[in-house]
Amino acid sequence: MSRMYRLLAIAVLASLPLAAQASADGKGRDAAVAITADAPVAEQLANVERALGSEAYSEISMEDKSRVQAAVSRIRNRMGDRERMNQLPEQQRTEIFNDQEVVNTIMTRAKADSRMVCRRERATGSNMNKSVCMTVAQRREAMERAKSLMDDPRRLAPKEMTL
Repeated sequence: MSRMYRLLAIAVLASLPLAAQASADGKGRDAAVAITADAPVAEQLANVERALGSEAYSEISMEDKSRVQAAVSRIRNRMGDRERMNQLPEQQRTEIFNDQEVVNTIMTRAKADSRMVCRRERATGSNMNKSVCMTVAQRREAMERAKSLMDDPRRLAPKEMTL
């Protein structure tokens, strides 16, 4: 009986990397919002605007958010009443493509920075593990802050004694 459990455990463990790879393909619902040339533009612009206010893009800076909104506005103005990019002259398609790249780059980076990562960490002086969850951007900021504190020359300066 224990041999059957061992075989079952091995089969389950062997399938985990395949499941992880399937979910990491980026083609599922975890893919970043992006504008493409093969779908109706108005629908894609509405998706981008909805995503800007969602939790999945919580780490987007105000500067990047305004750049995305400006690019979306320019795309909407250039599209006019047309539904697809292939209905536009070549010059306008090029201008829309440039704005599209701005939107896609910012949204992809913001999606990656907003991803929540949890780690089990042991508190100093304790044997109990505790789950610590932060976004990628928060974790990077904490590491940069810690590094700047370690590099601060005042940290090592001797304190004056007062009598």
